[in-house]
Amino acid sequence: MYGIPVDRIEENWNTFTKICEKLGERSELVSSMLEDLGERACISPASGRKDYHCAYPGGLVEHSLRVFSNARKLVSTFEYFSDIPLESIVISCLFHDWGKVGEPGALGLDYYVDQESDWHREKLGEFYKLNKDITYMKNSLRSIFLLQHYGITLSEDEFLAIYLNDGPVDEKNRPYTMKEPRLVVLVQQSDFLATKMEKEMVD
Repeated sequence: MYGIPVDRIEENWNTFTKICEKLGERSELVSSMLEDLGERACISPASGRKDYHCAYPGGLVEHSLRVFSNARKLVSTFEYFSDIPLESIVISCLFHDWGKVGEPGALGLDYYVDQESDWHREKLGEFYKLNKDITYMKNSLRSIFLLQHYGITLSEDEFLAIYLNDGPVDEKNRPYTMKEPRLVVLVQQSDFLATKMEKEMVD
């Protein structure tokens, strides 16, 4: 069956919030954000289509934890990444796709809404569609917007790591190629690996 059980959604959310305690002076602000958005965030999907990745309730957190896990493994493997602060890895990996929660506030609009068309669900595997009632914004920008809404500041490298997380496959990112800080490369590679892994779980 596609998706994850309810107990794993809860377990993932507990792990996610626990890791966020490692954000030093920003931990309190992040905790407030998670308390405000938690009911929506913990069940948000990571994408709208089955053939992409984690298009099910709890998919966003599951994917973000996998990105963080991949980043930790890359850091332990490659000295190139060894001087990146853990706080920066945590905030950049866990919140690189945070815009998929949607608007700020417990009652804010969701980024994704259920696909009501049976044809789209059955033939295309499109379980969610973008919410037309929410202001259009690229996910990377909405992620940064949400963090700043809750007063969570980002370093220059963290800002770029979230903004450029899709790597050079995104046209807007190409001018940055081979000029990125190491944190950007770490998040891009960790995200790419996570997405590939998740797609292969479905194929």
